[in-house]
Amino acid sequence: MAFGLVLIAGCSHKFDSNVLDLAFYQWNLWQDAEATPDEGAPSCGWEDMHRGKGKLVRIPVLVQDQFPGDGGAEVYWYHCRFTLPEDWDEREVTLNLVGVGPVTEVFLNQDQVGSHRGGEGEFEIDVTDVIYYTRDNHLAVRIVSSDQGTGGIGGSITLSSENPVGEALQ
Repeated sequence: MAFGLVLIAGCSHKFDSNVLDLAFYQWNLWQDAEATPDEGAPSCGWEDMHRGKGKLVRIPVLVQDQFPGDGGAEVYWYHCRFTLPEDWDEREVTLNLVGVGPVTEVFLNQDQVGSHRGGEGEFEIDVTDVIYYTRDNHLAVRIVSSDQGTGGIGGSITLSSENPVGEALQ
């Protein structure tokens, strides 16, 4: 006599083809000990950053969880490489950041696309003009920590696509 087992598993989240959750991608977190809070580019240079400098992490993750007891460094970089879905070609794309801070600068493909100051807030940036539709994109999030070495990405980072560029929603 043969017995079979059928397992039916459900998914706890709804798939949205217009949202790309960057938490599912590999991130690097790097402590930029040579940087000052006023500098915009990583002290190692963009090429080293793109090669995966730092610790492998999953977001959300805060600086103090990866560098405990290190209140001396002020600047930390999160970096992620991603490719857009094929069906997003020529669509408007918005970068959504939740729970980042305390001082955040955002770079996409080495261009500064936005910044936020004042705690772990929520903000969005239209990145349509700088995003690559058919090749890898490099997202770098620069965090200037508080005096206690705290801050980072405590929430989510997603991309959302809307209507094709120049076309109004119906």
